[in-house]
Amino acid sequence: MWGRSFDRLLFLRSSIRSSRSTHVAATDVRPKITLACVECKERNYITKKNRRNDPDRLELKKHCPRCNAHTAHRETR
Repeated sequence: MWGRSFDRLLFLRSSIRSSRSTHVAATDVRPKITLACVECKERNYITKKNRRNDPDRLELKKHCPRCNAHTAHRETR
């Protein structure tokens, strides 16, 4: 009744759904990370990092508004 074009449309629609990954955040090469101040533990910054180039935890000196100074900020989980 509906013909070949309708069957083709259903096939394409199901293949698009199956190609989407549900594990994007866990396997992403460049995930979002949160940086927390080492001294006061406040989470001040959100950034991205490349997991292939920097597999270890990231540590940067950033300004903490709570401490009102430049302090080390470490990647939190």
